[in-house]
Amino acid sequence: MNEKKSLTTRETFELAVRNHQKNNLQVAHNLYKEILKKNPNHFGSNFLLGTLSAQIKKFDMAKQLLQKTIQIQPDNADAYNNLGNVQRELGEYQKANTCFEKAIQINPNFAQAYNNHGIALNELGEFQKAISCYQKAIQIQPDYADAHNNLGITLNELGEFQKAISCYQKAIQIRPDYAYAYNNLGNALKRLEEFQKAADYYKKAIKIKPNYTDAHKNLMQIFEKTNQEKELKNAILNAQNLIKDNSVIKLYEGILLFRNEKYYEAINCLKKISFDSAGANLNKESSRVLTLAKCYDRTGNFDEAFNYFSKANNFFLLQEKVKKFDKNKYLEDINKRIKFFKKLEVNKWSNFKPFDKKPDPVFLIGFPRSGTTLLDTILRSHSMIEVLEEKNIVANLINSLNEISPHGLEDLKNLRINQIEKLRNDYFTFRESIVQNKNNSKLYIDKLPLNIIHVGEIVRIFPGSKFILSLRHPCDCVLSCFMQDFKLNNAMANFLNLHDSAHLYDAVMNLWIRYLSIFSINYHEVKYENLVENFKVTVQSVLKFLEIPWEDSVMDYLKTARNRDRINTPSYNQVTKSLYTHAKGRWKHYKKQTLNIYPILEYWIKKFDY
Repeated sequence: MNEKKSLTTRETFELAVRNHQKNNLQVAHNLYKEILKKNPNHFGSNFLLGTLSAQIKKFDMAKQLLQKTIQIQPDNADAYNNLGNVQRELGEYQKANTCFEKAIQINPNFAQAYNNHGIALNELGEFQKAISCYQKAIQIQPDYADAHNNLGITLNELGEFQKAISCYQKAIQIRPDYAYAYNNLGNALKRLEEFQKAADYYKKAIKIKPNYTDAHKNLMQIFEKTNQEKELKNAILNAQNLIKDNSVIKLYEGILLFRNEKYYEAINCLKKISFDSAGANLNKESSRVLTLAKCYDRTGNFDEAFNYFSKANNFFLLQEKVKKFDKNKYLEDINKRIKFFKKLEVNKWSNFKPFDKKPDPVFLIGFPRSGTTLLDTILRSHSMIEVLEEKNIVANLINSLNEISPHGLEDLKNLRINQIEKLRNDYFTFRESIVQNKNNSKLYIDKLPLNIIHVGEIVRIFPGSKFILSLRHPCDCVLSCFMQDFKLNNAMANFLNLHDSAHLYDAVMNLWIRYLSIFSINYHEVKYENLVENFKVTVQSVLKFLEIPWEDSVMDYLKTARNRDRINTPSYNQVTKSLYTHAKGRWKHYKKQTLNIYPILEYWIKKFDY
């Protein structure tokens, strides 16, 4: 009987490599291990088993094996590069960068090491260094699609969207089946609010890579954010056919059920899934919890709703980027204004008549969640009105003012006529850059609720300006801010709990009343409750204030809302619905939770006649 011939180490290694190349990873793994039992210092087996371990996400094992590889061959650039990739996966970015630098030192033309170095630097927020690494990789290897794509990712993070788009297009030109570059191109176009083009590129990514979860998620997200419910439903069904039992798809299914007022079905759907409240999954879990909160609110389970709203806000506090916002700084700015603006001070200001002969602007202001988006949508339905929604036109004006006035508010009384003329011109120039189809016969309304805090500067520069003030019951207003998913900044960071929200409301309204006491402000007050209950009369009064004739088109504002590409406020999915009254007096369902803030708001409830 013939004995089975045992393979030599070389033959075993070659067999392992062949299986590795054919993706028979378990067989390759066992063969590499067999070699290392006999010869622990076998370079090829340590290196390739380390690489294989990284492939199957066993990063600790990969790290150990690749470190052994470097001990065996200290001048092997590939080993340093692969170890750097493993350390990057483990979140050890500084160590990873040291490895990539060593790989490049050994092989100065190592394009892959430059690219990987760029990825690690990008993760650390060292964007300019990352860009230099990607550019060096491309210089060495011009057809390096990954480097072009990664350069685009960093440029996109820096807000240089057109440059990012060029990088993604170059990556696709090199590799036409590059699904990740198509998805990234969609992301950049989404940031530029070119939503249909973005959706088309997400679809291309999915066609190339049908199980590409991120592209499916982005496509569903863009349809949801742009209120395209039919397209959202089709995207969900397509994703379900291509990817089975996926939590992200379930999330959007639950969101769509909520939007279609199938609250109990949405709760049942969303309770079956969950996401880690860390890293990239935090936003998904926040969306799930927030949608559940809204469902419980609509089904009358108010205690559960409040618990979920609180949980959603707590998720914001877990995000690293929240740490850069200072809620107190915004309050301090308001209080500084309250102290500064006094009748005696304003009487010292010199009067002037503008030379430009341009009509002073109209502003739509108020506290967030007071009905400004609904009023915006109604007014923009009029053929003679265009509303500029949530644009930083006033913020740009304040920046120009700060450049002229190094001492801030103190310099308002010292502004010369030529300086005021420059500020007016800066405002109109910036506004015109935002208007897509300029029409001198239209009335432009600058809408951003919290521009209310800058009324003092506005009336100094535009003494003839008009203000539409949107009001809502203070308790409903504050509660709704607490319940809303705002994009965080110093102001919005105050809405993560009810107490901070109420204090901000109190400060903002104190400042508004101070402005009214010292300036002759041409304003018109619109109560959200009147808009809902007595629509036509309320809108007629606004149009009369604006000296604009009535048009029946304002009655069909829902058509306007549904035809818009994107409504850039948290209320985007509410103004496409018919007028409803369930949000009026909502705070009464949360009396237990709002008990502590009522004393803060009681003055304003009486002041605004609620």
